[in-house]
Amino acid sequence: MNFARWCVVAGILLVASSAQAGTIHPALQDQMDRTSEQIPISAIVYLEEQAPIQQLSAELDARGATLRERHRVVIEALQKTATRTQEPLLRYLDEALVRGSVQGYTSYWIANMIVIQATKSEIARIAASIDVDLIEPSFRGSLIEPVGSRPPVEYDEDGLTATRGIGIPPGIRAVRAPEVWYQLGFTGAGRLIGGLDTGVDGNHPALRTRWRGYMGANPWQECWLDVLGTATQFPNDGHGHGTHTMGTMTGLASDDSIGVAPGALWIACNAINQGVGSGFDSDITTAFQWFADPDGNPNTSDDVPDVVQNSWGVYEGLGYPANCDSRWWTVLDGCAAAGIVLSWSAGNEGPGAQTLRSPADRATTTLEAFSVGAVNATSYGWPYPIASFSSRGPSGCNVPEIQKTKPEVVAPGVSVYSSVPGGGYQQSGWDGTSMAGPHAAGIVALMRQANPNIGVDDIKQILLDTARDEGTAGEDNTYGWGFVDAYAAVQNAMVGFGTISGKVSNASWLGTPIEGATVTVVEADRSFATNSTGQYTGDVAAGLYTVTASHPSFSPQTVNGVVIEAGM
Repeated sequence: MNFARWCVVAGILLVASSAQAGTIHPALQDQMDRTSEQIPISAIVYLEEQAPIQQLSAELDARGATLRERHRVVIEALQKTATRTQEPLLRYLDEALVRGSVQGYTSYWIANMIVIQATKSEIARIAASIDVDLIEPSFRGSLIEPVGSRPPVEYDEDGLTATRGIGIPPGIRAVRAPEVWYQLGFTGAGRLIGGLDTGVDGNHPALRTRWRGYMGANPWQECWLDVLGTATQFPNDGHGHGTHTMGTMTGLASDDSIGVAPGALWIACNAINQGVGSGFDSDITTAFQWFADPDGNPNTSDDVPDVVQNSWGVYEGLGYPANCDSRWWTVLDGCAAAGIVLSWSAGNEGPGAQTLRSPADRATTTLEAFSVGAVNATSYGWPYPIASFSSRGPSGCNVPEIQKTKPEVVAPGVSVYSSVPGGGYQQSGWDGTSMAGPHAAGIVALMRQANPNIGVDDIKQILLDTARDEGTAGEDNTYGWGFVDAYAAVQNAMVGFGTISGKVSNASWLGTPIEGATVTVVEADRSFATNSTGQYTGDVAAGLYTVTASHPSFSPQTVNGVVIEAGM
């Protein structure tokens, strides 16, 4: 073989201070003004001190920290800040529970916050604490429902499984995912996808084997979070939406994939589109805190998803303008700092301007939040027309004009073929940016396989830079930067990679080329097959490796000390 070298004291008193007391959000104050003292109100109390995650992120970036180190440092900082600063307020709340002015509370560390259910006079007293920064209304996210009606699933004669004959769906081909699988060798293997949705049918044949908890491979508590209060220990989906979106991200059926990253594993939470739960917790916050550290151990990161897809948000009916609603931001920033990419469906309120939901309309930076609009890549060829329902920019945030353009990118979102509960598949009627966002999320898993330590903002920037421009030249409020391109994005993520190539031949028979041999770069867990002339080639991160060649008809051969240098 020839190898080329490359490369958180009973009776504690809350002390008021006009100079340092917390602020009551205008929307919460309005709710308090309209509510009698006897009716409890749910609110989020943000403490003044928050973990310095922006500073930590910058330091981690500067020293090229691995994803595992980043997770440990950020999660520990978040937890230590909450533990150290929340104790006085928690003790006060315990006494208020006895008095009856507080009905309940839940503390969190993903942001230094406590969700309470209390009388309006108690909320006012808590706001006067010198430790409190802001008290906002509590919330629940609303599912971005697919547009139009969805016909029943058609099943086979056995009544158990639906007919599947579409092959690789049009949207998967349009984003060029197959080229990543077959030409670059990345399927998302070794990476993890999170679904914050209506749940997932864990028995679906396209998803079952790659649930991270499948057959007890990992504790179910790390792989499925049920916030409906039904105490399930196995993924389920009473709606269907979450099963469809997960299928687009990582579904694999027979020999064809219905997902962008069919090699990736998945975990999920059913926090969206449900009205069950107490007034002193936040299902969405609970979900994000779980995603940030599913096994409760900051020192491990294989349980943490590379990307969490979000097909929910608020738009109208909150009693105050929903544009640029900031209630989630601190929680989201904690997740991102820990290394999780958050992708957002833009919303289905188009085609009018400034119609994105929150938090997809956030525009504090040009990458925050990463929102995805929808095009029709099923019925049309390139350039793909925008879907009429796809929400448009600009953002309503009070930020510089250059940051207001939304969405960031677009992806297939019309007649998207994917998995539905009960073992079936469906295309007709599944239209929406909820169908588009998962395409982008799946690409993130491919990128993280190619470059496991690539940063959150780097991933987002690459997705923008490699998008295929549509509409007005450059960034616009319909298509954003354009249509996502998995192949180009993965190639751009492969910074620090080199190429290994060579030939496998039969030394006992005049160097005859061996077709179908498998060449494995052991430490990188990458394998490449030889062609009819015995040649192989592939891209691998720079480093020192052991390389093996194997074939059913020959004894395996190993070469140690193979050096791959970046960019060569």
